[in-house]
Amino acid sequence: MRKKSAFWHRVIRNERGTVLAFVAVSLVGLLGIAGLALDSGRAYVKRSELSRAVDAAALGGAAALRQSQADAEQRIITLAKANGVDPAMLNYSFGVNAAGENTVSVSANEIVPTTFMRVLGRDEVGVAAAAEATVPPLDLVLVLDQSGSIAREGAWDDLQNAAKDFIDNFSESVDQVGLVSFQVRAGQHVPLSQPFRSNIRAAIDAMTSVGDTNTGEGLRVGKETLINGPTRNGSVQVVVFFTDGRPTAFRGKIGGQDRAAAVSTRITGKVRGYFDNPDALPLNQIARADGCRGVPSCFGMNENAVRARGKANGRQEANRIRQNNIYLFTIGLGNPNNPDPILTPDMNYLRELANEDGVTDASQPQGSAYFAPTAAELDDVFQAVAQDILVRLSK
Repeated sequence: MRKKSAFWHRVIRNERGTVLAFVAVSLVGLLGIAGLALDSGRAYVKRSELSRAVDAAALGGAAALRQSQADAEQRIITLAKANGVDPAMLNYSFGVNAAGENTVSVSANEIVPTTFMRVLGRDEVGVAAAAEATVPPLDLVLVLDQSGSIAREGAWDDLQNAAKDFIDNFSESVDQVGLVSFQVRAGQHVPLSQPFRSNIRAAIDAMTSVGDTNTGEGLRVGKETLINGPTRNGSVQVVVFFTDGRPTAFRGKIGGQDRAAAVSTRITGKVRGYFDNPDALPLNQIARADGCRGVPSCFGMNENAVRARGKANGRQEANRIRQNNIYLFTIGLGNPNNPDPILTPDMNYLRELANEDGVTDASQPQGSAYFAPTAAELDDVFQAVAQDILVRLSK
């Protein structure tokens, strides 16, 4: 009996040792599995943070690239730092894709030290993230009202300065910009081109504020400047249209001929007259009417009919712009509290032209309408339009 009892004691001791060894091995495995879950979770969180950082850096770099590559590089580094990424772990590059768009590529990697996975011999985990933002080329035409009411209200110098500051937002190596102005007729001062700043600045300085407000012609020539190009494949096409008042002129068939007709800014009950050969009319001086000067009716049109035709032509040309997949942004200047309703800005009309929020046609490009109640605010408004365009391009 003693021999049998001793035998079972040895067996039990051996089994206890086996169990202890099994438990020890299992604990290592369990710790490894737990460590894998916990440390992997930490790595996942770090990778998400890294991904947000490179996304922000790529988008910011793309927006800044329109100024210069040096500005883009600085913006990338600044945004990476702000999102907790060591610049030493950052890589970025600039290129051009198959669509002709400039690209900004940003990547980063970091080492995440482990805690529990060390029992499996894994002291660290590497995480990485990458992002690319495109900088589509912009083809933009700036259309400026140069009618005489702008100078009469003391806003002409402010408009010239605001327009010149506006074009400085765009890159001469990425974008193309042209310039059109209008009064009783419209004219192209600078075709869509690159570089553009010096030519547009000189043209704006040479312009004077005089004459009528032919909205439809300004939009028509702005559209033709874009369509006749040369535009680029993959470019975003934009018309930015400024006016300080309601249409007072139009171009069309009058007495069976291609003519322009105009009325005064204020209600007078009379037509200012019609003008033969509209393309030859001056831009920097007031045009003298060839007929119907100061009469209540001209070829069956009274003052209200001329104003209505001017407004209708503007709508028609704005629709043609949007039908060509061109974005239209409008800027209005004027005192909304003017006691004379005809002298208050018609912002509802400008929203229609821009198709803001799809108000005119939800299937067409949707721009925005901006309002400057005083000349002193023109620069801020033009800068807001520029930023609106640049933000849309960076999405």
